[in-house]
Amino acid sequence: MVWARVALDDLIAIDAWLDEHVSPATALAMVTAIRRRADFLRDFPHGGRRHRRDTRVLRVLGTPYLIHYRLAAQRCEVLRVYHEREDWREDDAGARSAPARGDQAGLT
Repeated sequence: MVWARVALDDLIAIDAWLDEHVSPATALAMVTAIRRRADFLRDFPHGGRRHRRDTRVLRVLGTPYLIHYRLAAQRCEVLRVYHEREDWREDDAGARSAPARGDQAGLT
């Protein structure tokens, strides 16, 4: 499992927003749910639905969040984590084009 830098930034932004607007406990629970759901992909990499080209989307159960990922060279790459109501589109590289929050190539 490899997380793109921008996907980790998404987690930080989700945590910060929920911490400020809802509660620290909700923020922790949501980020934990997202991380656990992403771990599901270790055993079931095709668990999400096909999206575009080589990308897939996995819903974080019981939440409004989606994990955008791709399978590449014996690993799962988490590309983004976003709210289902976010306005986003993919460009040809599979990166979200609006709003941009970082470099897609920065995998960690």
